[in-house]
Amino acid sequence: MPTRVAVIGAGAMGRNHLRVLNDLECAELAGLADAHEPTAQRAARPYGVPAYTDYRELLDKERPQAVVVAVPTVMHCEVAMEAISRGAHLLVEKPISFTEGEALEIIEAAKAAGVILTVGHIERYNPALLELHERLRRGDLGRVFQIHARRLGPFPPRVRDVGVVIDLATHDADIMRFLTGSEVTRVYAETARRIHTDHEDLLSGLLRFADNSIGVLDINWLTPTKIRELMVTGEKGLFLVNYLTQDLYFYENNYIKTDWDTISNIAGVSEGDMVRLRIDKTEPLRAELDRFVRATQGEAPPLVTGEDGLAALRIARKLVESGLEGKVVGM
Repeated sequence: MPTRVAVIGAGAMGRNHLRVLNDLECAELAGLADAHEPTAQRAARPYGVPAYTDYRELLDKERPQAVVVAVPTVMHCEVAMEAISRGAHLLVEKPISFTEGEALEIIEAAKAAGVILTVGHIERYNPALLELHERLRRGDLGRVFQIHARRLGPFPPRVRDVGVVIDLATHDADIMRFLTGSEVTRVYAETARRIHTDHEDLLSGLLRFADNSIGVLDINWLTPTKIRELMVTGEKGLFLVNYLTQDLYFYENNYIKTDWDTISNIAGVSEGDMVRLRIDKTEPLRAELDRFVRATQGEAPPLVTGEDGLAALRIARKLVESGLEGKVVGM
């Protein structure tokens, strides 16, 4: 039987959730809630599902088995707790919440209620990233030295409650933990506010991991074109992921020795073969929602846990703190 899923929040992300859920055989749309009635009606109309302005009324009348929370970050905890109290499984858009305390509250409540909790770190479901994870796991790169994330693009007027660190850097903090299997021990950040009225919109950050690998974050809302790239440098070369095209490249090291007498004892790295790896491309949101719904049906555990969401939020909060105070901050 399909899982009955409701969506709370009809912004850009909420509408995408509606579109994908409507196409999933394992899911049935139960309804939609958004505080702005015209927005709610407009979003629900193509799918013939009931629209509500009060999400509590949606939960009580439609009794969904699962809920997607796609409201502004400051409302995540409030909405999540109401859904959990009614026994609904939960996918909360990232970041999991506005504060670490709220994240812990959600995680503990979900455990006590025995419901599935996952966080919408959608990049985990990008097929190029999943292929990279598998190749790192089996040692194709050897030791990982550095992971460099570039997440650049124009300013999104829709985001007002948080800055670029909480909104975007949480993606890359989560991905770096996922790829290294290691925790961050300290961070350093330089941040700036150029366009956003209340929060930072530029981040240059460094993460030190317990395995001694280094994360580099280059993130802003100031670049006129959208760039989503990840580079992983290790013993055997470099992997490059383009999230937007779902391409994965491997640049192999070619170790050579020079005949030049002065440096004849120094081994250097030169450019070896470059391979574009074959990727079966798919929409990450579809993969994310399919995994969530099947988790509610007991078929597979969530790929991203509440604890993963909390870890990413904690790293982002430490980066904000470092940027404001101008110093290295330990975890």
